[in-house]
Amino acid sequence: MFSYSGPARLVYADGDTVELERVDLIETVNDGGMWQLSGAGTAMAELSGGEARIKLPTGGEAEVLVANVRVSEGVNGVSSTVTLLGN
Repeated sequence: MFSYSGPARLVYADGDTVELERVDLIETVNDGGMWQLSGAGTAMAELSGGEARIKLPTGGEAEVLVANVRVSEGVNGVSSTVTLLGN
């Protein structure tokens, strides 16, 4: 089992990149015996849903689906929270 908490980078299929200030990921085995990755992340940028590659400073990478995007505006600008799913 793998888990990670810290900064990360999302690279979307179109080449756009976004720095995530914090991401919390965990890899588990689902009921079918398949490994799956799930977690959540936050960024001080407007994120979009879709397929992306997540890159960790540790060198790890994985294909993920960015879902449940919530964008909010505050005194510090735009921020986003997302759900990350992968296998």
